[in-house]
Order: sequence, then structure tokens, then C-alpha cells
Amino acid sequence: MRQVTLAAVLTAMLASLPAGCASPQARGAASLPAAPVTRADMVARLLVAAEQAANAPDPQPGRLAEALAALDRLGARPAPGATDSLTDPLPGWRTSAPNAAVPTMRGRLLGPAYRRGHLEPGATTTLAQLFDGGRQARVAIAAAGGGPLGIAVLDGTGKPVCPVRQGTGSQCSWVPPFSGRHHIRLSNPGAMRVAYYLVIE
Repeated sequence: MRQVTLAAVLTAMLASLPAGCASPQARGAASLPAAPVTRADMVARLLVAAEQAANAPDPQPGRLAEALAALDRLGARPAPGATDSLTDPLPGWRTSAPNAAVPTMRGRLLGPAYRRGHLEPGATTTLAQLFDGGRQARVAIAAAGGGPLGIAVLDGTGKPVCPVRQGTGSQCSWVPPFSGRHHIRLSNPGAMRVAYYLVIE
């Protein structure tokens, strides 16, 4: 029931985004099969919606508060190393949203970890991440502005786990057979700088 409620909140928020900001699925592209929405993908999209509400020309504190509350319910947390406003904008957003209290962490299961980043035109970056063997692994990315991104996941030997996918929002789910380091490769094929949210679960 909680997952259905969060999905409904996400759908409503995405429907109100400008067409250029929503993913192809959110714009209703009938030619693409809809991938199951994972918790990591929901967090990535909610982060973009929150950023757009926070940076809108007309203040939208109500929408921002809704997005922050949904992120809290999903257990979203900053990734290790995301310690400033460039990589973790949530603390700053909370100061401008009404009733957006900082959630208590005691007794709470940790959810997907997120970080914000930028990629210059034509740039590629690779991030190393450990995943547990035999457990579902999920990676999602959403562009906050500037255009589409490419994402690929490689195992420790360089074998593709998820081949390159491009778009304003992409996700990858798999079950590693063994615990080990994987490489998440992000690329910007466009001519504009792209801000993005990477979510790992």
C-alpha cells in the first residue's frame, strides 16, 4: 500500500513537470515498454522534481515539501562523500520548505543512497561501487537539466552488467553472483553541461 501511495505521488509530481524535463515514460511515449519503477528510480525522479520546485521562478514550497516527504518515506539518504550543497542539496531545500522536518534516523532502515553531480559536454566519469552477491542491486540516474545522459554498469572484470542506456532517466537492476566492486560509467553525449542525480540501492 505504501509503495502504491508513493508511486501515486511521484506520478502526480511528474505529470506537472514541463514536457522537456520529464522522462519519455512520464511524457506518455507509447512506443516504449514501461519498465517497473524501482525505489531507486523513484528517488532519482523525486530529487529532480524537488530541485525544479526549489528553483522555480515562482516559489513552490508546497510541491517541494511533498517531494521531501516522499523522499523521507523512501528512506533516501546522501551517499558517502556527498557532504556539501553541491552533492546533497536536501538540507538547503528543507530550510525553504514549510513543515519539512529533518527525519530521525534512529530505528529507520536506510534506503537508496543519492548524490548530485555534473558532467561537461562529451565527458565521461566512472564511479566504483561495492555490491553484495546474491542480493538485488539497483542503479538509477535522472538528469536535472541540460539533456540526456548515458549510463552503463560493468562488473569487476569489465563485463557489461547493464549495457549503455541513454535518456533523461535510466535505471538498471541485476543480482550480482558474487560480492565485489562494480563500475558505474556515466557519459554526456550532448553539447550542454548536465546536472544529474545518481541513486544506488
